[in-house]
Amino acid sequence: MNPIFPLPILIPVVLAAGAIALAGAWRGGIGLTQKRRWLLLALRTAAIAGLCVILFDPGRWVAPPEVRVPAWLVLQDVSSSMNQPAGEGSTRANAAAKLTAQAVSAAHDAGVPLRIHPFSEGPSAAVAEPPQAANGSGTRVVRSVAGLLEESAATGDPVAGVIVLSDGRQTGGFTQTDLDTLALRARSLDAAVHTVTLGADATPADLALIQPRAAVTVFAGQPVRIPFVVKSTGLDPVRSTVSLRDATGKELATKQVDLAPGATAGAAFDLTSPSESAQWTLETPALPGEVRVSNNSASVNIRVLTSKTRVFLVEGAPYWDSKFLAQLLRAQTHVELQSVHRLSDQRYFRIDSGTSNSETDQPVFPKSLEELARFDLIVFGKNTDPFLTPENAAMLRSYVRDHGGAVLFSRGKPTTGEVPELEPLEPVVWGAGGMADFRFIPTRDGEAAGLFGQALPAPDASLWTSLPTLRDGRGVSLVKPFARVLAEGSGAGSNAPGGRFPALVVSRYGQGVTGLVNGDGLWKWDFFPEARELGNCYEDFWTQVIQWMASYSEFLPGQDFSLRLPSMRGESGLTLPASVSYRGPKPVPQPTVRITAPDGSATNVTPAAIADPSGRPAWRLAFTPDRPGRWLLKLADPRKSAPPTPEVAFVVPAPPTESDDLSADPELMETLARATGGNAVKPEGFTGFLASSLDRSRTATRESGAVWQSSWRAVPVALTLALIFSLEWLLRRRQGLS
Repeated sequence: MNPIFPLPILIPVVLAAGAIALAGAWRGGIGLTQKRRWLLLALRTAAIAGLCVILFDPGRWVAPPEVRVPAWLVLQDVSSSMNQPAGEGSTRANAAAKLTAQAVSAAHDAGVPLRIHPFSEGPSAAVAEPPQAANGSGTRVVRSVAGLLEESAATGDPVAGVIVLSDGRQTGGFTQTDLDTLALRARSLDAAVHTVTLGADATPADLALIQPRAAVTVFAGQPVRIPFVVKSTGLDPVRSTVSLRDATGKELATKQVDLAPGATAGAAFDLTSPSESAQWTLETPALPGEVRVSNNSASVNIRVLTSKTRVFLVEGAPYWDSKFLAQLLRAQTHVELQSVHRLSDQRYFRIDSGTSNSETDQPVFPKSLEELARFDLIVFGKNTDPFLTPENAAMLRSYVRDHGGAVLFSRGKPTTGEVPELEPLEPVVWGAGGMADFRFIPTRDGEAAGLFGQALPAPDASLWTSLPTLRDGRGVSLVKPFARVLAEGSGAGSNAPGGRFPALVVSRYGQGVTGLVNGDGLWKWDFFPEARELGNCYEDFWTQVIQWMASYSEFLPGQDFSLRLPSMRGESGLTLPASVSYRGPKPVPQPTVRITAPDGSATNVTPAAIADPSGRPAWRLAFTPDRPGRWLLKLADPRKSAPPTPEVAFVVPAPPTESDDLSADPELMETLARATGGNAVKPEGFTGFLASSLDRSRTATRESGAVWQSSWRAVPVALTLALIFSLEWLLRRRQGLS
């Protein structure tokens, strides 16, 4: 109903007026027969009912449909990166304006509506002519398209499709969720997003400095190698000067690298580590015409260990390998060694770092898990069956899994018999056969893990084929899941495909790590004169492998606490969980974590204790870097004379600017088109795309403003009301009534 007056007023008035009218009609029929009197009253009642219909105005709201031709939306990039050349003496902005003009002309000929929206960091209002200037400070393609589609959905304007003309150079990040939301919106509007990438065919001039290691763990005063890679793209032959600087900007070293067009070259700085942890920066000057300068520098965190690595070495069949390894470890100032050698069935010889040594008739091995956990690394030689009783093997598993220990099997399979309790620690399943002589060849996985090509020579270095061969490599039937083969043995006598088998394997196990050197004879790398001429290969290999394994574990050497972040780089405002674990003696101390911001301000946070399945003490805290720069998390141990505590650095890169990278990004544009069901169109195919896509036959309907449609205004209703009034008047006149 749509009454002419409010119901609280209309209803009482209608009831009162109706009662008066009916009473008057009844009294006015005095003197007539009863039948005619009731007939006149019925006609009066019907007339009053008709008037009530008019007054109350029954009906319904009706929204009449409006037929419209959906419009095409053209988003033209006007960010400053569009001023880059696009070939034939034109810029990307000029090319975009020409394509927009083509779209306007084609839409006019097809009778299809089309709107032009400039965009940079967001969409702008529609303009009549293609914009010529490109001076936007940033580019956000995904946000701009999403904003325009949301606006169209809110206003109810039908959209036939979206055309994005851009170089795809996105300065603002987006997540997969953002892209999925945009795709859902586009499909709900039946408006695919079609992209045209401008400048994709031009090779950008760029010199990139790449730092493959975000962090380097080293002992104080120890030599440290900082590798780097320089990559040339779209440049003539160039000589790049790379500088290494400390946190104060002081130049530590420089190195020149010659690059041919399109070439990549690697080099490294060899220095002495600083006395404490620091961040060093590598940089190379930007060249004239470079489209990207943000990749001309890189940083590396130098994590300096001040505590010694505590090593326990067990040897059941003394040979040159175990003798040379023990002597090497004792000579290292950052290693504290305790070794036990089985001389015969009843003779065991123990030597500690320094001058302490003793002989016994019992296989010396830590008697408890607490005593075993004092060591950072346990090294096993061959024939160690007397040491690896089922109880000791089970304790060793807990040492690695729950206390972050490291175990290295330095001469292949450590036992002659089967010890089921030890098998979970071995990264391989042993097979039959073996190889008498083989060469040690690093793998690409060993390079990716940061051991070869950085701390040690790269896999393709000629050194590895020049070193003396190794021997007694045992056959392997299976490398266990999640184990990494860092080096292989290569020789004609191997049963493995291609004559290769795993020679250096590592695997994570719980909080710790296990490693395996599958073979003997590494001592020849130090003893033979021809090997010595190649450098200190033996010393470098073992010190780097042991150091790498110690840092690969959750706990660093000599430390009772661990401190971990899920990554070492990330975005500002992203909340990260920091995890803390403890493996030291009881009572368990309550740690605190000091978080130092890039500006030097610091905050102390007390992590919350959490339940851990292993039963070990563990804590967690939330860490949210809110600005770019290097954030440092340092754990504090409240105990007196506590061992060194861990620290981790987290780097938040500065947000990209429009001038950081001026090269086109066709991959982003193709991803956007594919996600929304559109096409990634080449500039040369744009005319054909318009001819096949702009179609006026496609229409859309929507409901326009609603109006009230009264039921009584139909012709039959109006005639009926008129007939009732006329009939009553006629009957009254015939009866002589007024």
